[in-house]
Amino acid sequence: MINATMLALTMAAGAPSSAVNGTMLAFVIVAAVAIALQTLILYALYKTMNQASTRMENMIGRLEQQSEPVLSTAHSILEDAQPKLAEITSNLAESTALVRSHVSQLAEATGEIVDRARVQAARLDELVTSTVDKFEVTTDFVQHSVITPVRRLLAVVQAVSAGVSFLRATRARRKAENNNSGVDEEMFI
Repeated sequence: MINATMLALTMAAGAPSSAVNGTMLAFVIVAAVAIALQTLILYALYKTMNQASTRMENMIGRLEQQSEPVLSTAHSILEDAQPKLAEITSNLAESTALVRSHVSQLAEATGEIVDRARVQAARLDELVTSTVDKFEVTTDFVQHSVITPVRRLLAVVQAVSAGVSFLRATRARRKAENNNSGVDEEMFI
């Protein structure tokens, strides 16, 4: 069929039939060799892919065999751990609820302690203020009732002492004058 098509093309172009037949034969041979080469390459690819597929299947089989004990062990561990994890989760939830209730009780107790401390601090402040006021009143009372009269008495005592000292000094002078005049008289005679 290819030859007939080529022959028809060459005759239509007006070329001699023997030259066309030789060229046509060369193209047919080249095409046949190319198709045979492609077939060989595709067959080699098929064989290579088949071998790679077989190797991959073998590897997957070995991997399944090796991983099966690990997977079964992991599965049994998970089955054993599931109730324990559920219990741990339950205990954790209970512990959290218990801690929350204790924290709220602690917050209430702390609030009560703070309120009592404030009341006691206010009472202590009132007591200190009252004591200071009483101390000031007592100080004023002592100042006016005791210290002022004592100062006056002290002033009187100092005045009396000064008067007595003055009198003694005057008497001593008189004596000294009398003694001096007697010595003068004795010297005069």
